[in-house]
Amino acid sequence: MMEKFRECLEKHQEIGYITSLFHSIALVSGLPSVKWGEMVITEAEEKGMVYGLKEEVAEVLMFETKNLRAGQRVAKTGKPFFIVGGSGLLGRVVNPILQPLDELGPVRGEKIALSIEREAPNIGQRIRINRPLETGWMIVDLLVPLGYGQRELIIGDPKTGKTVFLLDTLVNQAKKGVICIYVSIGKKHIDVKAVEEYLKEHGAMKNSLLIAGLPNQPVPLIFLAPFSGMAVAEYFRDQGNDVILVLDDMTTHAKFYREISLLLKRSPGRSAYPGDIFHIHAALMERGGNIKLGNREVSITVFPVGETLENDISGYIQTNLIGMTDGHLFFDIDEFRKGKRPAINTFLSVSRVGKQTRTLLEQSLANWLQMRLAEYKRALEIVQFGIELPQKTQEIIDLGRKIEMVLYQLPGTSLPKSLQLFLVGLLRSEVWFKKPIGLVQKDLEKIQAKRKEEFFSSWERELEKIKSLKEFDQWVKEKYAYFQRD
Repeated sequence: MMEKFRECLEKHQEIGYITSLFHSIALVSGLPSVKWGEMVITEAEEKGMVYGLKEEVAEVLMFETKNLRAGQRVAKTGKPFFIVGGSGLLGRVVNPILQPLDELGPVRGEKIALSIEREAPNIGQRIRINRPLETGWMIVDLLVPLGYGQRELIIGDPKTGKTVFLLDTLVNQAKKGVICIYVSIGKKHIDVKAVEEYLKEHGAMKNSLLIAGLPNQPVPLIFLAPFSGMAVAEYFRDQGNDVILVLDDMTTHAKFYREISLLLKRSPGRSAYPGDIFHIHAALMERGGNIKLGNREVSITVFPVGETLENDISGYIQTNLIGMTDGHLFFDIDEFRKGKRPAINTFLSVSRVGKQTRTLLEQSLANWLQMRLAEYKRALEIVQFGIELPQKTQEIIDLGRKIEMVLYQLPGTSLPKSLQLFLVGLLRSEVWFKKPIGLVQKDLEKIQAKRKEEFFSSWERELEKIKSLKEFDQWVKEKYAYFQRD
């Protein structure tokens, strides 16, 4: 499994030398048969990957650099670059070559070679995305629904709640047995530690893995991070698990790739990014999806993160990511500054395949909610003119404020889907429609206080039997009576 310098030298009878070294990138001469993507190893047992070939030298990204120096001998392995891991990775924090960063000792369990470059599943293996992925955040589950196997971009300005949303989603899914992999790209150690503590605090760490490309690591190692995450995700998927992969964030990843390319003297293109950045990211995203494995469906759901500057989603990398995913959730800095939580702009967010995971009842309620929010937005524009409002417009604004209040959600307040539908039912029925907003707030607090109780699981089975909105309205009134008695 582990390649040794002496063994590789004897096997291939080729010896190379590092002729020059700059920023963890080595130029190696003397390996005439080396190939692109091949793993090479130095006499200090440090590994690298061939990332470019010229007439006289190979350009090598070195992932271990502690003992690296010019003039060092290098041997080829004859194998594509791989990382070594297995099921023992769960619950750990590791670097992109899966070495521990959490002071819990070596990673135990099986050791399997995981290729960082692998063909995406072909069209014959893929199947329709039809299973809903519940995040626990009402605004997403109802208005921008997601499905297992989807690739959904999470985009917005820094500090608008993107990571918090993703962590709550991971917690919600880890508790259901889904394998969750969080890849940190270029973030500080304190940020990675905060993610680890959040997952531990909410009991999700045992089904989770953190891969951290830290700023003090070599640039090639940070560049490797999302590929390592995908390789591990494919390993767990092939074991029959659903996997969620968070890549936080791909805008930073593109910057590190640009740095590597400029050091290798490759021509910059649009916005100074190399032209192949789209291919690199798109090929990675394509490895996600919902596939058939034996008699069951398994999936890799990918959440790449993209950062904007003052809500500008028209940047080069941002539009690239939008073009290669199945939709995006837009965290709006203007909504965040107004105090909206989560600060997701539903009018600018898209889920291209999520709607096909909904039931007819969920679709009807989501359509109603979206229409009411659109009316509310138009009514607020009228209010700015300071004119006297007709009764109809006042009712629209009153209902819109109630909807905003119901959709308001802080971190750690995950809601089951049945409770989300119940709250929408209260909004569209006579129960809350004409009730003063202060009394609605009291009702809401009483109901949400019970969100973790077991009886909500029985509600899901009851909702599956409801076929019409009339039946649903009656069901809502019956359930509301329960909270009135309590």
